[in-house]
Amino acid sequence: MDELIYYNAMGKPEDKKNLTSFAYLSSLHTTKIYHQYKQSPSSANGSVNLAIGNGSHLLVALPDKPILHVYLYGKESPEQIIPLPEILTSLTCYRDDNFEVPTLLLGGSISGRLYVWSLNSGLLLTVKQSHYQPLTHIVSHSGFIATGSKDSRIIIHSINSLFMNNISEDNDNNNEKPFAIITDHTLPITSLHFNKGLNNDIKLISSSLDSTVRIYSLTSNIELLTTIVSTNPITALAIDPAFRALYLGMSNGQIRSVDLFKINPKNKIIEAVGGLGKIITLKPDIDYNETFNCHEDQYKAIDENKVSITQLKVSFDGTLLVSGDDKGALFVIDITTKQIRKKLKELVGPISNIELWSINVNDKKFENQSGVDKTLMRTIPVLKRSIVETNDLVNEKLIMKLKDTKGKDELTPIYNFSKWIDNVQNEEKVFANFSGVDSETLGSNGNGFFINIDRTTIKDLKQELENKDAAFKSLKKQYDDLLAEYMESSKNI
Repeated sequence: MDELIYYNAMGKPEDKKNLTSFAYLSSLHTTKIYHQYKQSPSSANGSVNLAIGNGSHLLVALPDKPILHVYLYGKESPEQIIPLPEILTSLTCYRDDNFEVPTLLLGGSISGRLYVWSLNSGLLLTVKQSHYQPLTHIVSHSGFIATGSKDSRIIIHSINSLFMNNISEDNDNNNEKPFAIITDHTLPITSLHFNKGLNNDIKLISSSLDSTVRIYSLTSNIELLTTIVSTNPITALAIDPAFRALYLGMSNGQIRSVDLFKINPKNKIIEAVGGLGKIITLKPDIDYNETFNCHEDQYKAIDENKVSITQLKVSFDGTLLVSGDDKGALFVIDITTKQIRKKLKELVGPISNIELWSINVNDKKFENQSGVDKTLMRTIPVLKRSIVETNDLVNEKLIMKLKDTKGKDELTPIYNFSKWIDNVQNEEKVFANFSGVDSETLGSNGNGFFINIDRTTIKDLKQELENKDAAFKSLKKQYDDLLAEYMESSKNI
């Protein structure tokens, strides 16, 4: 098992041909570099890997041109150049658990629009004018799409309503309000994250240049759970995979960790921090107990200008923190010791994107090959620049690569009814009663536990109770007779 890190930078504005802009895919734990991409600058969060390994594609939206570069794993130069409706400032994709590769491409434009394309056909499914300033971050999870912008607002869309409204024949439905609009922040949004928990416990975490981090619950309606107030503007945010802590990258080059669970000193019980709208104000960390200052120390002696954190990511096991700054430096930091574990190859311009992937080192997708396999799909469908009409969806073609059947004459059916019947039959045997004992759940015994005994046992217990009651009454009668006889004899003495 290994973890790969993809990262790129924004490049220099004066480099019109992007000759000094590179992106790398390398190992997080070793010195191995798997791949290098040329001419790949992007705005912050403006590139995305559809997958990794042989046959995968990397999409990079140029920061100063309405152009999308498409890279094929195994080639350093762009395999495809696609014109866009306008300059995209953020880029991501919606990943469905039922598919190996993402199905939707989400792009945020410089004018504040949200574009949604189908990656299998290139159709532009919908466009939403959600913001009035450039989008800075787009995240998606469990049927929701959240967008953040420089206008300090966060807008959350439901995927179902997003598409249903777009294909509706009633034009009024197309202007229906989104799932939620959040206006709590006062300065540009710098980062958005969904927690990877259960569907009934979805949380959205946002950070802003107004020095606050806000945690919202999306269970039923939008509810502000916790507000964290930092000492400096927050330029990047990362969350622990188990949602145990937050890591705040700040404009002064420091990274502050915030625990979401702490031990109560009175009863020694682990309790959640925040909730119910609580405001938590971080105090200055003079002793650096909760602060990483690797970037600040790196440039303190050679550069009087302060460095700012631009990207943060936490490793799969939550032990390593990957950070990038506006000088192009990247560090892999051990969270426990707060020491630099590894320094990655420095890039030109601010680090604009970091992605982490967990892989199997023996996977054949990462074997070195001479050139690119000719059987691979080298390009993706050209992205349309006008919204598709409902009638045109019937005539469009989907471009998908099916899985190898490994020499089988027939494809494995998606749903096997015979197998389902056998499973039901086996499950029924588990609960079947072959003993002839008629059992019944009677109810609670008062302590929260249920008693399950058969009726024959109950009848025997009742008979035994009646016999003991009759014996008790007989003994009590004998005792009363003897007592009366004793009292009578005492009077005669």
